Amino acid sequence: MKYSKELVIGLTTFVAIVCFIWGYNFLSGKNVFTPKRYYYVFYDNVHGLEVGQPVTINGFKIGQVTEIIFDYKYNGPLLVSFHITEPIEFTKDTKVQIYDMDIMGSKGLQVEIGSNQNMALPGDTLYGDIKISLTEKLTKQFVPLKSGTEQIVLVLDSTLRSISTLANTTNRLIELNHNSFSSAISNLDSLTASFNAERASIHTILNNLNRISEDLLQANMDTAVENLNKTLININTMVSQVNSGSGTLGKLVHKEELHTEMNKTIKSLELLLNDLRTNPKRYVHFSLFGRKEAASKNLN
Repeated sequence: MKYSKELVIGLTTFVAIVCFIWGYNFLSGKNVFTPKRYYYVFYDNVHGLEVGQPVTINGFKIGQVTEIIFDYKYNGPLLVSFHITEPIEFTKDTKVQIYDMDIMGSKGLQVEIGSNQNMALPGDTLYGDIKISLTEKLTKQFVPLKSGTEQIVLVLDSTLRSISTLANTTNRLIELNHNSFSSAISNLDSLTASFNAERASIHTILNNLNRISEDLLQANMDTAVENLNKTLININTMVSQVNSGSGTLGKLVHKEELHTEMNKTIKSLELLLNDLRTNPKRYVHFSLFGRKEAASKNLN
């Protein structure tokens, strides 16, 4: 049986169109030969989720993302639709999370079945959630570290500038006082040379000091301490006698009669000295002719 050329071309074109539609739908996450159940989730931000990404449960792929549209009807949230090809039932409180599938940041959906007894029907809207990725966690942890590092860098920069300024100032001071530094170094060299020249004398002085120290250590310190103790005992005895009123000094301190008599004696002595100063002739006779007068009186 022969087919016409037009029929073969027509059949081939039809098959090609069917394959193209099937391939396009397959790449878009739609498999026309597999029964599917569609569900919907609202997200404020899909974080880079794309159509065709897998939907998993406990790491097992159960479906694909089929469509992402901006829903003006609900004032802005993004409506994500996905289908399920596996015979898995969802409860109405099932959570659908956007998560990172790999370290490159590719996004997918993972399903966490809830504990509600009411089962979700195909076409229902489930609860959407975002699972914080490892990259976001690290970013949040490194943000304070970054700010702290920036502060450290600023402090180090300021410190390096201060060190540079100090180094420049030091270089200027060295240039301005080069002659003084040279003179000081020369004097230090001279002092070192003098010290080396007098090293033997210094060594002798140190030896003498060691000998003096040894002589002091070998001295009879016990005798000196004993004599000091005796002296202290005598002083204590004398102070005790004075306090008790015994002995001459104690009687003088404690008896008012001796004190009064001593005051009278001192006053009498003061009167005598005053009279001696005012009338010295009463007590001293001095004359060149005193003997002749005395002789004539004796003759008379």
